[in-house]
Amino acid sequence: MTYLAVFEDPSRGVRRADLIAALERDWPSAVIRERQGSQESRDVVWTYSEGGQELEGYSHVDGTCVYLDSPLEVAARFALWFRGLVPADVEVFFCDDSFSFNGNIQPGMAVEDVVAIAAGE
Repeated sequence: MTYLAVFEDPSRGVRRADLIAALERDWPSAVIRERQGSQESRDVVWTYSEGGQELEGYSHVDGTCVYLDSPLEVAARFALWFRGLVPADVEVFFCDDSFSFNGNIQPGMAVEDVVAIAAGE
């Protein structure tokens, strides 16, 4: 399933260089590549695997969203991580690609809290 961590202020988007540096620092086993071909909405693309679980993530070119194609718990971890790259006064939402749920990721939340957003708790 594809999950999103998204906010609505393009003037405060996470810059490509900052995202790449943070991925390299915090997820050193991630394989990172920049946009290729005609995928204009995709900017930085990465894959990550751990304990048999895999994630393919990519950022929107304006830096306001990451798309996370993975099991829920892995997506929740990356969504929390992305929340940490965004100023605390900006609301970051966690949802799936069909918007069947939507909740605000608050600074300081735990993975379980983000998973609970998906469960509607």
